[in-house]
Amino acid sequence: MSIKVNNVSYLYNKKENLDKAALKEISLTIKDKDFVTIVGKTGSGKSTLVQTFNALILPTFGYNEIEEFYITEDKKLKKELLKNKDKTIRKENKRYSKLKKKVGMVFQFPEYQLFSETVLKDVMFGPKNFGFSEEEAKERAIKALHDVGIPESYFDKSPFELSGGEKRRVAIAGIIASEPDILILDEPTAGLDPKGKKEILELIAAYHKTGKTVIVVTHDMDIVLEYSEKVIVLNNGKLIDILSPDELFKKENLEELSLEMPNLIKFKNQLKYWGFAGFLENINDFDSLIEAIVKVKGEQK
Repeated sequence: MSIKVNNVSYLYNKKENLDKAALKEISLTIKDKDFVTIVGKTGSGKSTLVQTFNALILPTFGYNEIEEFYITEDKKLKKELLKNKDKTIRKENKRYSKLKKKVGMVFQFPEYQLFSETVLKDVMFGPKNFGFSEEEAKERAIKALHDVGIPESYFDKSPFELSGGEKRRVAIAGIIASEPDILILDEPTAGLDPKGKKEILELIAAYHKTGKTVIVVTHDMDIVLEYSEKVIVLNNGKLIDILSPDELFKKENLEELSLEMPNLIKFKNQLKYWGFAGFLENINDFDSLIEAIVKVKGEQK
């Protein structure tokens, strides 16, 4: 499932001028099975943009196209887009319930959305809400909990008894239990320690490898460098660029966009400065960097 954003603008206050819009005439395409990161300073429109992807908010102008769904607040435009579509598609475009099954959203600090008596019931809620039977919902919930590393001994616990990282895992399981084709995560590692951050990113990467599209909103440039295939850069509600991580971090105007160089690149640059003999060009994660350092040290003995 690709996402096509067609000249989308969004105004929180419909009486304001377009120059004060949260999103300003954005057009872009996210291809099926991409791993995309969306970056930009606070207030650049990142969270607003991804919320238009599953119709949590509707574009004031323009529209998003995802499979047979057309997402817009402009009723005249929507009528025109659906003019030649069959009755089933027109009906599904009224409520977007099937869209929300296909496009799953994990909010920043998603553990605050936990509410059920037990971990298992919490994760079953999504599949049941999308029409799966009790038995099917349970099967999907158990699989999702296994996928995110939650042991069965936790299934009957209250989600509020878990650690912060465990709550985050359960919240993510609650979304992937419905197996959305597109998984959107808004700052998924916020507030986590390095170990928890790595674990969450690895399970997101594993979900992507099953053939799903993944979109991550983040301030963390190390995530962008290590995991992303494509980077969407926003600033003040406008689309600035769409490029690869390598292309992004070769730019000289990162500070103007309130973006930092990843810690990994900073460290690689320091190693080069001090005359490190190893080859570092294709290294994009710290584990590989450590291996390179150990290898060079071994050769120097």
